Amino acid sequence: MKTNIIVIMSICLVLSGHTASAQTAGSIRIPAAGEKTRLNSGWYARRANEIRIDGNRLSSLPFDANGWMKAKVPGTVLTTLLENRVFPAPEFSMNNNLIPDIYDVGKDFYTFWFVRPFRVDGGKPGQQVWLNFRGINYGADIFLNGKRLNTVTHEGMFLRNTFLISPYLKTDGENLLAVIVYPPHYPGNPNGGQGGDGEIARNVTMQFTPGWDWIQPVRDRNTGIWDEVSITATGAVRVQHPYVVTKVPGVRQPRGDQKDAVARISAEVENTSDTVQKGMLICETAGSRLTQPLTLAPREKRQVAFRELTVKNPRLWWPNGIGRQELYDLQISFETDGATSDSRQLRYGIREISTGTSPETGGRIFYVNGQPIFITGGNYIASEWLLRLSPERYRAEVRFHAEMNVRMIRVWGGALLERPEFYDACDEFGLLVFQDLWGSGDCNGAWEDPMKLDSRERRWEYPDNHDLFLASVEDQVRMVRNHPSLCLWCGGNEWPLAKDIDEKLKFDVFPRLDPERLFVSYSTDTALIGRNKTGVGDGPYGIQEPEWFYVRHDPAFNPEAGSVGSPEVESMRMMMTESELAHTPQAGRTFNAAWRYHKDLGYGNHLERYGKVTDIETYCKYAQVVNYDQYRSFMEGWASHIWEWYTGILIWKTQNPWTSLRGQMYDYFLDVNASLYGVKKGCEPLHPSYNRVSRQVEIINTAPGQHAVTVGARIYDLSGAILWEKEAGASVSSASVERLFDVPLPEQVQGAYFLKLTLAEAGSESTDNIYWLTTVENDYTALAAMPRCTPEVQVTLEKSGDEHVGTVRMKAAGHISFFNRIKVFDRQTGDRILPVHYSDNYVTLMPGDRREIRLTFSSALPEDRIEIAIDSWTAGRLHFVQDDFVR
Repeated sequence: MKTNIIVIMSICLVLSGHTASAQTAGSIRIPAAGEKTRLNSGWYARRANEIRIDGNRLSSLPFDANGWMKAKVPGTVLTTLLENRVFPAPEFSMNNNLIPDIYDVGKDFYTFWFVRPFRVDGGKPGQQVWLNFRGINYGADIFLNGKRLNTVTHEGMFLRNTFLISPYLKTDGENLLAVIVYPPHYPGNPNGGQGGDGEIARNVTMQFTPGWDWIQPVRDRNTGIWDEVSITATGAVRVQHPYVVTKVPGVRQPRGDQKDAVARISAEVENTSDTVQKGMLICETAGSRLTQPLTLAPREKRQVAFRELTVKNPRLWWPNGIGRQELYDLQISFETDGATSDSRQLRYGIREISTGTSPETGGRIFYVNGQPIFITGGNYIASEWLLRLSPERYRAEVRFHAEMNVRMIRVWGGALLERPEFYDACDEFGLLVFQDLWGSGDCNGAWEDPMKLDSRERRWEYPDNHDLFLASVEDQVRMVRNHPSLCLWCGGNEWPLAKDIDEKLKFDVFPRLDPERLFVSYSTDTALIGRNKTGVGDGPYGIQEPEWFYVRHDPAFNPEAGSVGSPEVESMRMMMTESELAHTPQAGRTFNAAWRYHKDLGYGNHLERYGKVTDIETYCKYAQVVNYDQYRSFMEGWASHIWEWYTGILIWKTQNPWTSLRGQMYDYFLDVNASLYGVKKGCEPLHPSYNRVSRQVEIINTAPGQHAVTVGARIYDLSGAILWEKEAGASVSSASVERLFDVPLPEQVQGAYFLKLTLAEAGSESTDNIYWLTTVENDYTALAAMPRCTPEVQVTLEKSGDEHVGTVRMKAAGHISFFNRIKVFDRQTGDRILPVHYSDNYVTLMPGDRREIRLTFSSALPEDRIEIAIDSWTAGRLHFVQDDFVR
């Protein structure tokens, strides 16, 4: 405890040097009906035990900013402390150990006041003004101008709060909003277990914050006003919880004219006044105007349904890789005496998701607009471990998933139900969402665990407050249920929630609030994964031989199976010191504490198959080649037995919210690695594939439609000479695999060689697929001695709106140009520009091959500061700056 006392004393000293200067309260606009004003700036924070008065008195006195820190809202106590430089960045090295953990220092250390002084502009007589909190973790009392707004202390990370503040607002002076935020009741011991000692699950909050096998503990357990705060205004009648259900009968095709679809639209209306209110509820969408006259008694709340709307020739919403993601705008408003009392806007998609089970395997099959969808996707934890969330980061991450050619994102149950902006991005890019609620078998009693404080039986009763859990589910379902991307609900990860909660969800909550979507009790429920002869519900999670993926494994629908995913060297240098990076793992054994701290998974001997690992650059170079091959085999192996063995596979994981060294297609800094492009290649909707076990060429079609194609195969030696070739035509039907011909082992080669597959449709080549293989088991060392080949390169770069758009054209001359990785830098600082979206990357070219790569990124830098580089196995690094760009 002596160490902790010293840390706390030093923190207090630092805080005294980072107080905010006094300033006049900023003005906020009272918005019109249907709009909102966000309170995302102008906040201050201070540790609660430094304030010797209660919230009523604090919020009624003139605010003096002396002694207060500028606060991060939305944000957490820890993100406020980090922005005030109280602690070093916890993502780097082992800095997180320098931050006191709530389990050691107590909850008072992270109990804080957050205050927001403001004046108001605008507003109309008789308006009702509302203060809205979209997420506070974990407890809170809320005060405005001397009045406590919540009569009962708020509890629960996910439950939204709305307060009528018109009676307490000062329109001619300064207002003070004051919120005291309390940490979770049971923060738990971060003892190295999954979710620490499991006590975090006694709360209704995210469970990974005491640590997991892919993350270190979040020291304040993400205590704070972590989501949006806003002001809205209405008349006497409020419109809430609009709900749109669309029906698309029959089996549809992604292209061409469509038969009619229908939309069923409803909303809740509430008379917040003490007098009768008469008016018209109006819905405008898809070129139609629906109306419903209403008379509401004082304080009446009513669910109102419009007549069913028929949509002619609808623009349908399809998953990624199947068709377009068409979206419709909808507005519901209540009008009285020619004025709008309240209005709600949303976007929805016309699509119908149905589901059944495979007669062959019992695995779950999902149908969108009547078409069976082979599910490929990934598990998503959270966008950022300290909840530094933004629409821009959400959009970049979801776009990365779309660029992988996958069709589903599972939002994992040990984290949170994501914010609406995440689902907006999934709607836009066509990613179906598999949504867990807040439970995990690790914390909730799926098995005996010596790291846990309570028995398995006690943990299965978590959380302590079942009514709060259910109320939170109802609230969050209403928040996201209109998103066309939302596909199914899942009670918990690998284990059902407490029996009474599970039954209430199954037989009441979802049938009442979202009956059109599937609910399964847990992620490894046989209702989802199918018949299971081996008893394995998900996994495995480590690196595999490429051939492993082509052999049958239970289950038919695997909700999580994972592997490696080390990032590129630039990201490694943002994670650890040079001395820490120098101690690279050898043959899968990790010797350095920092690598272990960042949860290194280990590559076994897979890196050494390419040569001796001598430094961090070599480690990352070899890791990317392994990443690409591992995940291409991963996706091809599952897809090669579509419907026959499998109905779906979700990677564990496609991203990390922290600087972790495992399971990721892009890293914490939003830089892509080769895993992403291995998945992208393996998940092409129409794809030529080499089966590593049967040694056959296959065509995999995971999309609707019949295709007549020609597939070519060539074997090359390392100098680029063609040793064997063959071509065959085939017709492949919707969602199926066509097996074509065998590929021989080249007798002329001892060691590594290349196999290139091409697929052409209507006489035009649409894709290729290049493998590096070997005739000597696990020996790829000859790749390091390939003939030098510098590709011919042309680079263009132009500005299009807010984005830079670049094109890189490459051609290989007389030899093979192997594994070309494109990166974008700030020429002046040497920093990467992130994120960048590439149409492809880690590209290999056979002699004479050409490839055009498109890249887009947002940056305020002038063109002469932008450098595009290509790291090539066979040419080193190539640099391109403004003078090299083709005009």
